[in-house]
Amino acid sequence: YTHNWPYDPQAGNTATPSHVLWAYIGMLGLITGLGFVLYYYGQFDQLSDEYYAKGSGEMVTVSKLLQFRPTPSQRATFKFFVAGILLFLIQVLAGVLTVHDFVGFTNIFGVDLQALIPVTVSRSWHVLFSLLWISACWVGVSIFVLPMLAKREIPGQVLRINLLFSIFLIIGLGSFAGLYMGPKNLLGTMSRWLGHQGWEFVELGRFYRYLLLGVFALWAWIVYRGVKPVLVRKRPWALPNWMLYSVVSILVLLLSGFVATPKTNFVIADFWRWCVIHMWAEAFFEVFTTIVVGYLMVLMGLVNREAVNKVVFLATLLFLGSGLLGISHNFYWIAK
Repeated sequence: YTHNWPYDPQAGNTATPSHVLWAYIGMLGLITGLGFVLYYYGQFDQLSDEYYAKGSGEMVTVSKLLQFRPTPSQRATFKFFVAGILLFLIQVLAGVLTVHDFVGFTNIFGVDLQALIPVTVSRSWHVLFSLLWISACWVGVSIFVLPMLAKREIPGQVLRINLLFSIFLIIGLGSFAGLYMGPKNLLGTMSRWLGHQGWEFVELGRFYRYLLLGVFALWAWIVYRGVKPVLVRKRPWALPNWMLYSVVSILVLLLSGFVATPKTNFVIADFWRWCVIHMWAEAFFEVFTTIVVGYLMVLMGLVNREAVNKVVFLATLLFLGSGLLGISHNFYWIAK
């Protein structure tokens, strides 16, 4: 119970004048914000198809796709999508095992699944690999479009891409084993580093989390080398700049996952844990998704760059705003 919430007279939780005042201010801010969003949505809705298509490139057809030949760096990204598919399958299977445990159906053909794979393990796999397969696919697609943006193959990218995938593979295999061995107490005092940290959504062992930070740092470097020839210095909100901003932001926001230690105050550690979820996974990844999808539409000749720039700018405000609100609801214990 914090901030006199929830209302409970027997516990002494009653609304004070300041709480009522800020509740109304918050509601007014929410309504005002929604008004701005609906206004700009209406402005976009009134624009004609000609506005979106004016100045766009030549539309991609099936015949052009058949003639397309990927560059060496683009071919090097294929394995990220294969890894994404495999991680997605593992996530689904882990989810099935978790649901069976929730309903008490753990004995199948005489095999006690709960004893073999505890729910702590299956749910950790399910949560972690959802982040990893999404990360693998977005890393792959962002690198795939780089030669299209630069209009040429950037030298030295293939080696960096292969190194990036190798580290990512170590994280995937190591975390799969570590999240199983940690709860089983097979790693002893090294469980926090190589096994399970014990925090929901940031279960990944500390060592593998540092490797993940290295993956995103190398990814940011690869993206920078790819977009450097087309960075628009006098227009900071141009599409190539947006892609670099989002990748660097993803790298920086991951740092919030390193705050929690065994000796950290629970409230502080849990707050920063939720920052990983609401600002990293639910804010900047969505911004990055919007940028990449918008860029693909530009490359396909469906819309022009100016239209995508406006959509990305508005989407960024919405995603970051919702991310901040998402963190704020965790200030209240009942909201957890």
